[in-house]
Amino acid sequence: MFASQFAWMGGLDHGEAVAVRALGFVSNDQRELKRFLARTGLSSADLRQRPLPRNHLAAILDFLIADESALLKFARAVDLPPEAAYEARRLFGARTKGVPAYA
Repeated sequence: MFASQFAWMGGLDHGEAVAVRALGFVSNDQRELKRFLARTGLSSADLRQRPLPRNHLAAILDFLIADESALLKFARAVDLPPEAAYEARRLFGARTKGVPAYA
């Protein structure tokens, strides 16, 4: 593998940044938002909390990673490879030990 294949990782300092982009993506697609809310048990009000709880951010990444179609749409929309969501979740998860994510 060449270093240029992973150039996108240079800007991936925090998994939270990708999770926030994922939240924007999911929030702008009513079908995906309804699926996300139904799957996680969260409400629209939960997503308006500031700051957004870490387990909510983890849930957004988990939701996309569990659905390849949604993950690919997200990756195209934000011009990142799908692996960015996995790497963001790994980075994010490293700092959220003991914080439950949603399945």
